[in-house]
Parts: sequence; structure tokens; C-alpha cells
Amino acid sequence: MSDQGFLSVDIFFESFSPTHMVTLVVFAFLLVAVIFAGKKLNNHQNLLFGRSLSVFMSVSVSVWAGLHFIYDRFDIAVDLPLSLCNLFAFIAPLLFWNPDHRRFEVIYFMVMCGTFQAILTPDLYVGFPGYGFFKYWIVHMGLVLVVIHYLLVFKLYPRPKAMITTFIWLNIYLLSLVPVNLWLDANYFYMMEKPINPSILDYFGPWPFYIMVSEVLAFVFFAVAYVPIAIAKKYFINPATISLQSIE
Repeated sequence: MSDQGFLSVDIFFESFSPTHMVTLVVFAFLLVAVIFAGKKLNNHQNLLFGRSLSVFMSVSVSVWAGLHFIYDRFDIAVDLPLSLCNLFAFIAPLLFWNPDHRRFEVIYFMVMCGTFQAILTPDLYVGFPGYGFFKYWIVHMGLVLVVIHYLLVFKLYPRPKAMITTFIWLNIYLLSLVPVNLWLDANYFYMMEKPINPSILDYFGPWPFYIMVSEVLAFVFFAVAYVPIAIAKKYFINPATISLQSIE
């Protein structure tokens, strides 16, 4: 008999199901709450909030991996934190402890384009209340929340040239995953095949064409993610207030 509780991996998650819709409502509520809270807190309190959320994300990924080890479910071909979302969450304390403008620019574009899409079309196999379900949403919601929080509170607005920098770093990382995938017979970052669950990649043709299309769309998404920043800079933001320094 399969367990249907917190330790279960047999509860199926379905995109756009009632569970997914409720999760999106919770995410929207948390996003609004974080934006309003950021206005009420001082810089030290906002930094403490970001650091706490970063540690929470990192611990969540570590606990998830630990439970996989304990219950003999850890598969090195799929469970290493090598997707950008899991990697960013795992090292979140390093990324967000003292937010640096240049580093944050790269994180902003990757999170707002990749992680946000993962919230709308999740590549998730375990449903509520399995621990994999909670880890997935803590990671993806947490990254978006901390990025939006730091963006607005510390005025770490990305510059246009950061789109090119991010694109270069993204491709360097993708190329580094090719030998890893071949060595482990894995599919990190879907470099070898599409995810099983429905995703936006289903519309981009077979391998390797979906990778090529994704490359083009990645830059398009970067540009789209910059649009609200450009509008804000033009009409609402005093350029003198934009931070280019690390926050400590």
C-alpha cells in the first residue's frame, strides 16, 4: 500500500489542476505581502528577511536531498541541484546575503524568465502533501519573492547590457552540463530530451530544435523582463537612486 502523506512520492501532480490553482493564489498573496512588507521595513530588516528566506530555501533543498538518501530514493541522474532553480536555491545564502548589483542583474533575468515559467507550467511529479511538492514550491516561489523584494527595496534595477551578460553566462553553464549529462546518463536542464510533463518546450519541435528555439526565446524573454524596468526607469525612478554597490 502506498503512503499518501508527507513522505509519499506516489501522489501525482497535474498542471492547472485545483491544487495548482490554489498554489498560484497563495503565490500571488505572498508576492503582494512581500511588496507591502518591504515598504514598511527598514533596510536592515529587509536584508534580514532576504537572508532568512535564502537560508530557508537552501535548507529545504538540503532536507529534500537528505530524505531522498534516507529512503533510498536519491538518483544522481535527476536529483543533483543542477537545474538553475535548485542550484540558485541551494546556494541562495551566497547569492543574496550581501546583494551585489552586477550579480543580481544576472539572477534577475534568469529567475524572472526561467523560474517564473516553472511556476506557471511546473515540471513537478509529486503532488500535495508530498515533501517533493513543498520543496518545489518553496524553491520557485522563494526565488521570485526574494528577487522582487531586493529589486524594489534596494533598487537593484538591471541595465540593458546585463541581458547579454546573462545570456553568455547561461550558455556557458548549459555547455558545462553536456558532459555531465553524458557521464551520468542524465537530462539536467533538458539538454538531452524534453520533460515528461507538459511544458512550453512541447511547442518547439524535437531535439535539438527545441534547444535552438529556446535559445532565441530566452533572449526574447530577457527583453520582455526588462520592459517593466525600462518603463519604471523612464517614468518613475530617479536614476540617482539606483544602487550599483553591494548591500551590507
